[in-house]
Amino acid sequence: TEFSRQGLGLEKTLERVNDALVLSRLTGLSVADSVNAITAAINGYNLTLKEQETLTSRIIAVDQAFAVSGADIAEAMRRVASTAQGAGVSLNELIAIVTAAQQRTARGGAVIGNSFKTIFTRLQRPKTLDALEQIGIKVKDASGAMLPAMRVLNNLAKGYDRLAQAQQSQIAELVGGVFQINVLKAAIGDLSAEYSIYGNALEIANSATNEAGARNEELNKSMSAQLNALVQHATRIAAAFGDL
Repeated sequence: TEFSRQGLGLEKTLERVNDALVLSRLTGLSVADSVNAITAAINGYNLTLKEQETLTSRIIAVDQAFAVSGADIAEAMRRVASTAQGAGVSLNELIAIVTAAQQRTARGGAVIGNSFKTIFTRLQRPKTLDALEQIGIKVKDASGAMLPAMRVLNNLAKGYDRLAQAQQSQIAELVGGVFQINVLKAAIGDLSAEYSIYGNALEIANSATNEAGARNEELNKSMSAQLNALVQHATRIAAAFGDL
């Protein structure tokens, strides 16, 4: 019912239902939460039908490659997708920065999602942009338009270490707020690293194709093998009782 309300036809509605069930099975999310996560991404980013087809695979591909939970990625997306899109953050960039923050902080998807909702909102405020410009952080392009939030965060990460400690504290609180500083610093720390989790996760999300389907199929094979072994074991037990 939820997917059909989005104007999808019967065939596409069933495909999204399948995606939600696979996401639920592979991540441990409830079916309702899986539907909500997929719906938030579709509505927040106005995903095309082709982009919708690989949404679950992007989450699962990153889940397999890093010490993060697909459930936490989906939960974070559900909370921040609309705000991220408004700040110029692509879906794959969002998946990647959530992955980096979660691996570095071990915080849950709900906490990280709410943190980036605050961070992306604050990065669009004139007061924040003016403060960043005053310390030499590039926030606008050549035409004077504001850069996307991830570009601004990248620029902040590159210049953060050269700031005095008082400036670092002031900027961190201005961008992240009092309660989101730890997640912000984790993101900045990763973005400034030579081999960042964010960069690797973004590359994996960009190249995702059918990882969710493949993993689900492997799970089916594993369960089928276990069921077959169980049947054979039961047969041997029954034969033993028959002999007795």
